[in-house]
Amino acid sequence: MNLLEVSDLKVYYHTTKGVVKAVDGVNFIVEEGTSVGLAGESGCGKTTLGLSFLKLLPENGMIEGGSLIFEGDDIYSLDEKDFRVNVRWNQISMIFQGAMNALNPVFKVEDQIAEAIKLHSTKTKKSERLATARDLLKRVDIDPTMGRHYPHEFSGGMRQRAMIAMALACDPQLVIADEPTTALDVIVQKQLMDLLRRLKAEMNLSMVVISHDISVLAELCDYLNIMYAGRIVEWGGIEGVFENPRHHYTHGLISTFPTVEDKERKSTFEFIPGAPPNLLDPPLGCRFHPRCPAATEICRQEPTPELREISEKHYVACHHPRGDLH
Repeated sequence: MNLLEVSDLKVYYHTTKGVVKAVDGVNFIVEEGTSVGLAGESGCGKTTLGLSFLKLLPENGMIEGGSLIFEGDDIYSLDEKDFRVNVRWNQISMIFQGAMNALNPVFKVEDQIAEAIKLHSTKTKKSERLATARDLLKRVDIDPTMGRHYPHEFSGGMRQRAMIAMALACDPQLVIADEPTTALDVIVQKQLMDLLRRLKAEMNLSMVVISHDISVLAELCDYLNIMYAGRIVEWGGIEGVFENPRHHYTHGLISTFPTVEDKERKSTFEFIPGAPPNLLDPPLGCRFHPRCPAATEICRQEPTPELREISEKHYVACHHPRGDLH
């Protein structure tokens, strides 16, 4: 059963230089109880897509089209008050990128978690909210007494755990994790990934994990979406996408990571030539064609095709998928 279903979503930023089509016709599905990864280079629209699920876009960001169906209801049809009360944090919450910037430096950590509960459960007593905040800190493996401290007194890993606790404050069904392991050492990254997996199982959570590091997504996710220049270009089961990437961009992303198993690759780093396009003025045709080793005239002239199923639960948007003869 699909918990979240996004159809033809368009999110544009209106700037003094023009309109940036950060998300341009995205279709996205999260099945109940699954973790879905969203990967791509910086500036491809990953974070904008995640923020649009909660309507937390900057002032110049506008949802220009599309629908977001959550548990069978189009939640974009709700007015701002109903969305804030019934959806944001109650049903869908977010672990923001950069915990130090997301937490308020002048309030104690437990008070910030309790405040999130107060905004959505106004009838609860302060003592109850603080007790819940301490229980949540314990659940994410932080000594509850540390809740009386300020964010700057926490290590980077502890701040990230506190953000996870805050995201769980109102018992949501879907959690969006935006770069949850960025800027942390590999040991703390491993601890956080183990924590997220445990919480997902204990609380029957569904998750969307956003990252440029596809090795993190390989550890955390059941499905993987590859995003390029505002569009999803490939999605499928995590093993199918990693073992048989059909879009040339997906193959390039996977090839940029070293491996200890492939003797031919483990001593070298590959790279994708060129740079992502300027979304103020994207190229004609397929947006990846200036960097694609398999581009032909149709790629330069015709828009990127719609996602099509090439095997069970494996979709690609490409004129010439890898492995096809042309």
